[in-house]
Amino acid sequence: MSKRVKSLITAELQTKFHGADSVVVVDYTGIDAKTTGGIRSVLRQKNVKLTVVRNALAAKALETAGLKGAGTLLKGTNAVVYGGESVVDIVKELVEQAKKIDKLKIKGSIVEGQLLDSKSTEALAKLPNKKELQGIIVGQIVGPGRKLAGQIKGPAGKLAGQIKAVEEKAKEKEAAAPAPAAA
Repeated sequence: MSKRVKSLITAELQTKFHGADSVVVVDYTGIDAKTTGGIRSVLRQKNVKLTVVRNALAAKALETAGLKGAGTLLKGTNAVVYGGESVVDIVKELVEQAKKIDKLKIKGSIVEGQLLDSKSTEALAKLPNKKELQGIIVGQIVGPGRKLAGQIKGPAGKLAGQIKAVEEKAKEKEAAAPAPAAA
């Protein structure tokens, strides 16, 4: 392959990986084209892309995109998986696919500049994804405020109820009292 073609491919890969804060590297050796197409289809539904790469070109493109350390993962036959809402979603789907397809192996990942091995990458599948984490955090932030509002509302509600009861009694007394005679 000529130097010009390599530079064009590297530039294309840099464009693909630009903006990705995390990628997962998988080994797909021995998987037929139909099965690979099925994996791609499932990933595409989650806005995730699987790109088969040449190791040297991918390592250079990933380094340029800010995902350093990819060279250690890129040995043998590889595909780079990227995109989606979070790397946790990608890993969860890849772990599910690896259970169905024995030949699909997760080699590792680069998560926000951190190089993870296969075991650490697979452990990400057990964590909550970005949306779930945001929900947990919002719940923890809102929780104390909700309790405080309940504590303020409770006594205030009782006080308002007592004032209303006194007011109603006063109205009843007024209605029950005889009207003064006209002179």
